[in-house]
Amino acid sequence: MSYPPASERPEARPSGSDLCTTCGLCCTGLLFDVAPLEEGELPLAEKLRLPLACNQYHDAFRLPCPCHRDRKCTVYETRFSVCSSYECGLLRRCKAGEVPLGEALSRVSAVLRLADAVRRRVPALDPPRPLWDEAREHLRQRDAEDPSPAWKIERESLVAALDELRVACRQGLDP
Repeated sequence: MSYPPASERPEARPSGSDLCTTCGLCCTGLLFDVAPLEEGELPLAEKLRLPLACNQYHDAFRLPCPCHRDRKCTVYETRFSVCSSYECGLLRRCKAGEVPLGEALSRVSAVLRLADAVRRRVPALDPPRPLWDEAREHLRQRDAEDPSPAWKIERESLVAALDELRVACRQGLDP
């Protein structure tokens, strides 16, 4: 009995939920800092008390999304158009069979590990901001408060970790 090539097997072409529910990085602000709203979605965003970023050209909400908790969407059934339609490059390539699901999950896992490691070193702001913004603010504050050689070494290490995370996001996820 012959089997179809791996790229044509059903498990090689996930629907997206396999990868997205493991990842969720698009909701955290790691890939983007705002999510645009479609016409008519502003009332729901206001009802959910999302941090809005509206101007004369478009309505949007700021990321990280407060409805995303423990890597899960708490308003999945009523999520916004941008949330239901967005597909990162990794997901598109995975669905097309160009990247096996296992490899895609491995890439996501690597980015999550790097992001978690940086997160442990950077205090969260209130209200929460994307990790990049919080890291920038942490560096600015510490630079102003602590001229010690120990901070300079710690700073270099944190900047290197941020650079590694940035590369992993661009190369691994292809937003």
